[in-house]
Amino acid sequence: MGKKIFTLMLLMLLTGCDEEPAIVQSDTPSEDAAQVPEIIEQEKGNGEEEEVDEFIEFVLPKETIMINLKMVPILDSYLTAVDDRQQAIAQMTLLPIQTPDRQLFLLEFSCHESNSCSYLLLDQTEENRTYLIADLATLVQKTASPDMNKVLFHFNREESRPALSDIVVIDLNSWEAMTLHNKSNDKDVLNYTWPLLNVEWTQTDRFTVTVPDIAEPTTAQLKQWENGNKPEEKIEFHLNETEQQENDTD
Repeated sequence: MGKKIFTLMLLMLLTGCDEEPAIVQSDTPSEDAAQVPEIIEQEKGNGEEEEVDEFIEFVLPKETIMINLKMVPILDSYLTAVDDRQQAIAQMTLLPIQTPDRQLFLLEFSCHESNSCSYLLLDQTEENRTYLIADLATLVQKTASPDMNKVLFHFNREESRPALSDIVVIDLNSWEAMTLHNKSNDKDVLNYTWPLLNVEWTQTDRFTVTVPDIAEPTTAQLKQWENGNKPEEKIEFHLNETEQQENDTD
């Protein structure tokens, strides 16, 4: 009960501000970290101008996070379209991503029976920044670059065996997905065309992926690889800023 009263008081203060945040964070210790996400409503205004703001509340082990639906249109539109709104909310998962100077959250939502979900990146540090980084995928890995200015996300699609993968790298300063350049060969191993067995940062502007050492990712070659000794190949990727730096030195 005490947490609910605090939550409502905090929402009343925040919704009275001209610029409403997309994410409201409370360090209040959780009474039940296993609690499923739920909708909290906050009325504001008077008389005919009265409005109701809706927040999705996520109870995490050390904090409570509330997402203001009005400030995240893509999420609001999704919940407007679903048949069972409360069930859709209950199936959501919020994953914190901590860097030295930013607090990010990755929202997993719109999940299907195959565990394929959509993923929305939210930035609490900047003003209401969101980025839809994947659809119909399963998160395998999320890791910050050595300089902490980028985050790499590794996704799989599980329809085939082995699962096919993709990589998305978000520049936290520009809030854009970076262009990834294969510097090892001409294989197009991204966009859910190849299995990515491992992904690892090597420098602030490059990383390596490990893939099956085959000529093409056909069903026959992948099956043969799975049934054999599974040789591997490493491919180095550079980010788009590296390509620009190389052009500048030409």
